[in-house]
Amino acid sequence: MNNKIIEAKFSIPNKLESTESAGEQTRVGCLYMYSLDTQSGVPTLQQCTRLDMPGVLDIKWSCEPVQGHPTFALVNSIGELQLYKLGSNKAVSIETKAELSPHSLGLSLEWNNLTGHSEDLQIVSSDSSGHVHVHQLGGASLDTIDTWKAHDYEAWISAFNQANTQLVFTGGDDCRLKGWDLRAGTASPVFNSKRHTMGVCSIQSNPIEPHMLATGSYDEHLLVWDTRQMKSPTQEVDLGGGVWRVKWEPNTARYILTATMYNGFHVLDMTGESCSIASHYSEHQSIGYGADWCRLPSKMMDFHGKQFTASASTEELQLECSNTRVKREHCQNVISTCSFYDHLLKLWTFSDCTENTE
Repeated sequence: MNNKIIEAKFSIPNKLESTESAGEQTRVGCLYMYSLDTQSGVPTLQQCTRLDMPGVLDIKWSCEPVQGHPTFALVNSIGELQLYKLGSNKAVSIETKAELSPHSLGLSLEWNNLTGHSEDLQIVSSDSSGHVHVHQLGGASLDTIDTWKAHDYEAWISAFNQANTQLVFTGGDDCRLKGWDLRAGTASPVFNSKRHTMGVCSIQSNPIEPHMLATGSYDEHLLVWDTRQMKSPTQEVDLGGGVWRVKWEPNTARYILTATMYNGFHVLDMTGESCSIASHYSEHQSIGYGADWCRLPSKMMDFHGKQFTASASTEELQLECSNTRVKREHCQNVISTCSFYDHLLKLWTFSDCTENTE
């Protein structure tokens, strides 16, 4: 079942109910699951699940099965962290849930197993009240390990230090990037950086290099840090749009993928002394809000040398193959991206050696 893609959305209905004020608008959402078929060499997407639910603001797979089942978690607009499993009959079912802060929106989450097996599976999450939460999976429940006020305004993003998951990173609308040591308690952060000049909305640890961290902000800058010295970043690049999400390429960490809001999506080459833009994807017509790398084995990603773009929306599914050919000896990375107002999911390929396209 490793060929499944999950997509989730949230939206605000155009018309308010008579009992609702503008500040109490209900965010509605939907969860979609697609199957990616690559056997024919021409990739196809097929919608296999749709679940209506409150608006979803973040969603992530666990990188290992939970009790034998593929599992993902989400945070939603009614302030809940929810856990779902994919059964042997391919049905999606909710396993358990936990409440975050009262009257808040869940904004982000991350598992503590991005780089491998974890004996004690944990999830860190954040919400619109500025609080951060750490939950541990205890059988069929989510047990609260810690909850604290991390930021004065929205805590847009939370993430583990994947090399040492007792350390947590958070970013907020107060322009602060903070680090927390769960062993020492969360009364005060171990560092509190003001290097970003606007809200910090994306954080992820490098899955290969244990001391590398990437952060993004509404200030349109991606920063790369050495976590042993958080006074100043080691690399910086202006991407011309708010850096809403950052995702290291999971197998080699040679690249970073960003969802860059009003400036599409970027793939950054991290192999040199300074990061450089390897690709800029601008085929979406709305805000770039979600992005991820496909984790299928590379042998399943042979599309007979063709690049492709596959598009899915709430109403229809379309597939387009471009005429651009990529030399077969170079690896093709499949990337999924999502945009906001048009509720569009696209899949596209990025070649490791773009100069060899013809």
